Amino acid sequence: MSQMLTTPDLYTPVELTEAVNKLPLMPMRLYPLFTQRRVRTTNIALDIRHGRLVLVSNQDRREPPQEMQGRGSTRNTRVLQAAHLPLADTVLPDDIQDVRGFGTTEPMTMESLINEKMQDLKNSITMTAEFHRLGAIQGIIYDADGKTILHDLFDVFGVKQKKLDLVFPSNQTKFNPIQKVILDAKRHAEEKLGGTPATRFEAIVGSEFYDMLTSHELVRKAYDLWAANLANFGDTDYRKRGFTYCGVTFIEASEVVAGRQMVKPREAHFYPVGLNVFEQYSAPANWAETANTYGLEFYARMDPKPRGRGYDLEVQSNPLTICTYPEALVTLTASYGGVVEK
Repeated sequence: MSQMLTTPDLYTPVELTEAVNKLPLMPMRLYPLFTQRRVRTTNIALDIRHGRLVLVSNQDRREPPQEMQGRGSTRNTRVLQAAHLPLADTVLPDDIQDVRGFGTTEPMTMESLINEKMQDLKNSITMTAEFHRLGAIQGIIYDADGKTILHDLFDVFGVKQKKLDLVFPSNQTKFNPIQKVILDAKRHAEEKLGGTPATRFEAIVGSEFYDMLTSHELVRKAYDLWAANLANFGDTDYRKRGFTYCGVTFIEASEVVAGRQMVKPREAHFYPVGLNVFEQYSAPANWAETANTYGLEFYARMDPKPRGRGYDLEVQSNPLTICTYPEALVTLTASYGGVVEK
């Protein structure tokens, strides 16, 4: 006859103390950038207005005013559908029968297992929503396969995607092309934002891009000074906090989640931060009791199986993440090469 799982000799206090709950990696740096909005529909209509300024010629005060003649603002409407992200699991009596609770010698309870599985479901959906927010930062929101496009914001807003090549000089030069490209990205974003002020500028970058930027001789002095100032405050997490250069904070995003790299090694995704530049809409769940109600970021439910055979669990979210100024987004691609003096 086999020993019971709760026999103390099988699990010493040292082994129990060393038991840790290894949660999946969940970077959530982009969440604070997004204004959260609740909607009652799964289709969200966006009124897109392209404002135009015209130069007004001086004229005789006795003459009638000039006519805009179609040179004013234009408006169109696009309807986007919120994503539907449901995830389910099942809890059965056999899942806890004769099973020791994690990190303890006591039998596992149904309540603890339900909480554990609910948290696992929510964690996966949370990471998926962050993946969608990364797509909004880049201008194209992909599905979980990384290939299927859910929303191409450049196409939705009728604007062109801006791409710049950032060549790190491999030769000696007094001219700083690194600074020039970064400033060009800022100028482009400021122009496209128009009257919308940006509070700051950031870029999510790949690991090689970050290393190329911070180690290059044209930038190294500024980086060393910046890092030394942070060290004075006991902060040594340089990569994740971000290195600010030319008014842009470069934040390394080298994580690999579920086998998918969040940002390509030599790419950077530059974006402005400001009021309502990034928005996330939460639509209602596809349950009878939530139809036409204001959506929540997460929904969870537990339905009992017939004859007490366990429970069906479900967690879902129905987000739509967008950038309202995709024309202000810039993709930077890094490379080494010779640079001609200017």
